Amino acid sequence: MNNLVQSIRQQSKHIQIRKTKFIAQNLKQQYTDSTLMSHFLTALSMTFPKGERFFVETIRNVRNKIDDPNLQMDITGFIGQESHHAQAHELFNKSIQSADYQLSKYTEAFEKEMLRLRTLSYRRQLAATVALEHFTAMMAGYMLKHPDFMFKRLSPNMKNLWLWHAVEEIEHKHVAFDVYQSVFSNLAQRRRSMRTITIGFIIGITLMTAHLLWQDRKNSLYKPNELMKNITVFLGLILMMIRLSPEYLAFYRADFHPFQIDQNDLLEKGRALILE
Repeated sequence: MNNLVQSIRQQSKHIQIRKTKFIAQNLKQQYTDSTLMSHFLTALSMTFPKGERFFVETIRNVRNKIDDPNLQMDITGFIGQESHHAQAHELFNKSIQSADYQLSKYTEAFEKEMLRLRTLSYRRQLAATVALEHFTAMMAGYMLKHPDFMFKRLSPNMKNLWLWHAVEEIEHKHVAFDVYQSVFSNLAQRRRSMRTITIGFIIGITLMTAHLLWQDRKNSLYKPNELMKNITVFLGLILMMIRLSPEYLAFYRADFHPFQIDQNDLLEKGRALILE
């Protein structure tokens, strides 16, 4: 770890474990002003319960090899935050599913993928976690940097869920990376895993969002006003990918560390919004 990253880490606060104000009651399929945005966020939520429990497992697998007491404290915070995220999104997923809005097809497929990942070596499992954590941190930062695109579209209750999640993803964005570097420090594997995860993540989320849109096509596709909103959101998602490309590509550098992407100002603003 270079001196700049070490200095930032020494100044950083230990990870705080919070409870969300989100309430999994009286939820509607459409909780933003765009059906596409609602389905996109729901597709993301479908991956979180199993995915974040897998993240925790991959770190626990090698935790006994970590000697740094500060990193051990960060691991404890990471596990607490991710466990709460998994629980909250599991409640959301169960509450929003209905007879005409089925999430189970892709939930089952995702469970199979999690089982496959668990057959890999601890190094490859943790490298997958590192790659996915980079994705979630990038998206969390984008949500906080462009609140008009994400948060202002959300109902107050759903804002409680996604704002809380975004802040905590940024707070612990370095943990899996630091564990991986401490135990394995294999650059080639880190790069391979990111390439594989990128393809799977983008294709998976796209297919799940499209499937949910089709299930809700009477509202999402057949109403001209709603279709125009969704086209605007689609273009916004493309713009998000373009804007995040430098952060994504930075991951492949040999000297990369998550703290090199400075999100401290965004984090402070997000923490303040959580307390409102």
